This record gives sequence, structure tokens and C-alpha cells, in this order.
Amino acid sequence: MFDLEKVQSLNELEMLVYHYILEHMDTIPKLTIRQLSTNCHVSTSTILRFCSKMGFDGFSELKYAIKKEEEQQQHSFEQYYAATIHVDSFLKRLNQQTYYETLKPAITMIISARHIVFSGIGTSGILGAYGSRYFANMGINAYSIGDPFTPIPQRGFENTLAIILSVSGETSEVIKQVTDFKRSGAKILSITNDEHSTIARLADYNISYYMPDERSIYTDPYINITTQIPVVALIELLAHQASKELAEKAELS
Repeated sequence: MFDLEKVQSLNELEMLVYHYILEHMDTIPKLTIRQLSTNCHVSTSTILRFCSKMGFDGFSELKYAIKKEEEQQQHSFEQYYAATIHVDSFLKRLNQQTYYETLKPAITMIISARHIVFSGIGTSGILGAYGSRYFANMGINAYSIGDPFTPIPQRGFENTLAIILSVSGETSEVIKQVTDFKRSGAKILSITNDEHSTIARLADYNISYYMPDERSIYTDPYINITTQIPVVALIELLAHQASKELAEKAELS
């Protein structure tokens, strides 16, 4: 129900409201604006600005829209896997021209680099291995670093683009790796869930996918199980577009 292009216009405080709403959709219609401001630790004016940026006339209209959305999904698949509504919204925007403008700088970075290196920890590390193979399948020179403690030489990465995958954007080992890559001359493209994270701010360019933060309620509550479907989609789309532009350049040369 939230337009991802509008989400990108949110500032850091408004993003706190956005994430809180995503994680508490079922309780938002029962809250007053003051209760929400207390829960989010922001002012009521911040919430009103958030509503306006999202296209609502006020908090009451936002609550009504959320309630209607919840009622429509009560008997749908989303009740079993709530992330699907956010994934569906994200995927619908991937093929829009306006979203391509968001990806354009990243595509330019990919086609300008001689080497592409993917890196991440845990699930992000596995997706990095997938990303390097997918890029290679598309004719792009790519590899992945599976060990976040791998030493990064102080020079020699001038023609390299490091694609850093991180859900939180706050993993200390990855932050150190990003600074090491930058010191060695590499450019940094990060794909994170939060554009205000440390890794996103350190990167030369960042793409965020804004999915609800999800933790396991059946095993370890510290394990992050935020859906990574948007990351896979972004990796594949970036590979396709970069490969297409490289082929078109080769034909012209």
C-alpha cells in the first residue's frame, strides 16, 4: 500500500515511522497519533509529514487505508506469510521506468568496472555467491568473497566495484570490509534494507528495498529472517541491464 518511490523521499525520522507501521500493521488502526508518536519516539508533526508524503490527508485516512488493506487480506495467502504484500509491491515497481532511474547509477557503476566482487555475511554471503555466478552467467567478470575476514590489500582495486549485501547495514565485520575496499580504491555499491544504515552511507551508491524487519519466533529471536526476494530480483535485474548495455556498446565499437 506504500509507494516505494515515495518511501525514498522519507528522512531518517519518517523512516522510523515507516518501519514501525510495517511491523505493527495489525495494531496501527487502534492507535491514536500520540500513541504512535510515543512508540516511534518521534513528534506528531513527523507522523503527519509521513502521512502527507505517503499520499494521505492525515493519520485517520492512513489508519482507514491500513484497516481496509488488512480486511482484504484476511482470507488471502498474506495471512500465512505477511511479507508477500510488500514483496508484491516491490516487484511491481521493478519494471517501471521511474524505478529504472533509481537503478541507473548502479548499472553505470557495473559496466564501468573491470571486476565485480560480491560480499556479505550469512544469508547475504550466500546471496553474494549467487550474485557473482549470475553476473558471470551474463558475461560479466564477477566473483564473491565468502569470508568477511579475508584481508583486503591496500591497493589494486582501482578498477573494481564491490557490491556489498547487508540487511541491517550495521554488521561490524562488513563495515570494516567496506572501509578496506574504499581504501584500496574500489567503488562501493550497497544493497541494504535501510538507506540510513552505516554501510549505505559509506557506499558510493546504495539501493534499499524497505522490507519489514522480521525475526524468528520459533527458534532464535536474534536471527534475522527478513525476506531476501527483493535482493535476488535486484541482482538479476542489474545483471540483465548491465549485460544489455555492455552488448550495445560492443556493437557500436
